[in-house]
Amino acid sequence: MLDISVKKKLGNFFLNAELHDGGVICVTGPNGSGKSTLLNIIAGFIRQDQGSIVISGKDVSFLPPERRGIVIITQDSFIPSLTVDSHLMFGVKLSKTKVDSNELDRLKALFSINFTGKMKNLSLGQRERVAILTALLRKPRLILIDEATANISDKETFIKTLTEERRNYGFDLIFTTQDVNDSAFADHHYVMNNGLLMKRF
Repeated sequence: MLDISVKKKLGNFFLNAELHDGGVICVTGPNGSGKSTLLNIIAGFIRQDQGSIVISGKDVSFLPPERRGIVIITQDSFIPSLTVDSHLMFGVKLSKTKVDSNELDRLKALFSINFTGKMKNLSLGQRERVAILTALLRKPRLILIDEATANISDKETFIKTLTEERRNYGFDLIFTTQDVNDSAFADHHYVMNNGLLMKRF
């Protein structure tokens, strides 16, 4: 469960966001509306001017990013020099619990990661697949995905798979997108417009 109420002024831009839900949350809105700013505030990379961020009953409002139990993924969230398997194992190493080889193989098949090579040589969609599974393997309390499913070829199937695995791993998920149709896969849909976050369902 997430209890987020934050305000932030950046130049002439003002963000005012309240979010009190759990599960899978989709935030839609055009470029420049404040979606990325909100995720960076939740992750701890931008400090809110007012308000609080509570995740599963824990107030993380003023904790550094590495102590929040949150992973944020953008289209640039990959380590170019690592191979696919090394990238996934990086996520496993950052987790406090072990993931055995059978579980890793199951997840790779489930998320259609049937390719190899260095991350820098992969397509954008392949990078996004690996980055998101790497985040899942870290077993955080919350995963934030900032428009990092746009290049995945079977996006609908991928998002459905991710939301199903969320139940097994017990994390909340917020993903942003410009495609309002993606909200069909979420438990809750919010719209960001000129810095104001509004709930649709």
